[in-house]
Amino acid sequence: MPDEQSTTNKFKNIMDYARAMHHRYYRAFSAFHAYETLREAIAINTVGKLRAEENAKIIGDFRGFFFPAQEALRIYFFIELAKMFDSSQQALHINKILNFAESNLKDLTAEAFTEYNQDQSRVFIEELATNYRGIAYSDLVMLRDKINKHKNTINNLKTYRDKWLAHDDINKPEVPPITGEEIRDLFDILETILNFITGELNSESWTYSQAKDDAKHHTTLVIDYLRRFEPYRRREIENELNEEMKKYKTKESI
Repeated sequence: MPDEQSTTNKFKNIMDYARAMHHRYYRAFSAFHAYETLREAIAINTVGKLRAEENAKIIGDFRGFFFPAQEALRIYFFIELAKMFDSSQQALHINKILNFAESNLKDLTAEAFTEYNQDQSRVFIEELATNYRGIAYSDLVMLRDKINKHKNTINNLKTYRDKWLAHDDINKPEVPPITGEEIRDLFDILETILNFITGELNSESWTYSQAKDDAKHHTTLVIDYLRRFEPYRRREIENELNEEMKKYKTKESI
């Protein structure tokens, strides 16, 4: 960012970056758990043999929706997760936020925090400013170390995004191995870093356990409703057809 930029604007910029990432994280995180729930719905070891068979039938009956929806969820969370670990100068990603913080550490002060929150109608501003810690260079080293520990997974994720999802290269490598556990680890790292940034700078923390629960619950409800009420819907259609046939036969006899 330009050197002449005010301290308050720098504080606002990093908060805007982090909040934008929080929103993107929320959508990708929800998509991942909706996708996982669709897979679990037909897994015998998760829901039992009978329920898995019933769910598989419903998903098959409405395959025109479920098949493309499941694939769309899968591609979406993979691409978004890869983008959030990107390194492009033009894009917003977690490395950009860490780099911006490092370049402006001296400006992320209690005074900038107070000025930034003057129009936010926040309570306890003076107390929060008194206890303001901010971010130290050692914090950034610690956060980057969390990312570097999963460097291989991130590289595999980017390769998959670039060669298989964003583009469909003719001469592409084999699909890189990325497990569900590795995906969860990357989501955990992002949540930790984003909440550290917004928490230390602005006493602002985002909780995502509810997002996970909502995604799983709502996805399950869709399948449950279809499984439970589809027989009634078909019976209604059958009854309506029978009534129409009766009316038709009555007219013919007349």
